[in-house]
Formats: sequence, structure tokens, C-alpha cells
Amino acid sequence: ENKSCIGVLVCKKNSAPISPVASASSAGALEYSTIYSCNNLPRILNAAKDDGWRILGAAASAPAGMIDENTGEPLVCHDLPTLTDDRSTILVLGSEGYGLRTLVTRACTGFVRIPGSNDIDTQGCAGVDSLNVSVTGGIMLWHLKQICGLP
Repeated sequence: ENKSCIGVLVCKKNSAPISPVASASSAGALEYSTIYSCNNLPRILNAAKDDGWRILGAAASAPAGMIDENTGEPLVCHDLPTLTDDRSTILVLGSEGYGLRTLVTRACTGFVRIPGSNDIDTQGCAGVDSLNVSVTGGIMLWHLKQICGLP
């Protein structure tokens, strides 16, 4: 288990290929990251879940009707600052506009959001919903990196 690793997993379907243009757009960050590619993201996420990984879907709210397999309780959407443990985590970001696909959502063990000033409650309603996916990913990865003690 390598707690000092942050990698990127992309599904070949519906994702732009890694290219010089993608590297330039990332301001060179791709050169410092390990990039993994898969054919079936839900299958990979379910296998990781079976191996003990926490699978967090970035969302403004938790989907209705999803139940935690371990506790039998409804899944909630946690505010990002409340995540304080350094468990091995996969953060899943959906597409802009459509969010997480249904099978990817079902593979998640929990959901996380960036809280905003217009929050309604702590159960996952009305988090910041207007950031683009790259900004959301950057904020969430920075927080996860901090709680793992990575430089």
C-alpha cells in the first residue's frame, strides 16, 4: 500500500486521450502523475471496493435510496472538511453537466461535496454546485493530499 501516490484513472470510453495538448492543458502536472486507463470503470471501482478502498463520488448531494452495504444506513454526502482519516481513497469525478454515471454511482461507498455559503443541511443538500470539474478535482485532491500528510 503506497500512501504517497496520487494517480489518475480514466476510462477509455468517453475520455480524451492523453496527448501533448492534454499535458499542456494540465500545466505539466501529467508529467508528475501516474495515469491509468481502463475499459470498464464500474468494474475497476467495485474490485477496489472489495479490496478495501473507499470510493468517494464527488456530488452536490447523495443519490436518494442508496444504502451503505456495511451499516444498512442511507449513504450521505460528506462535506469535504469533515474527511479526516487517511484511508486509501479513490475520488470519482463525473462529467460536467451530467455528473456521475449510474453504474459508477452505485460503485461508490460514499459521496463528498465542497460546502458552500448557501448550505441547507449537513446531509448533502445544496453544496457548491457551480464549480467546473477541474476546479472541484483540484480542491478535493488537495484536501485528500493534506490529510494523508503528503507534501
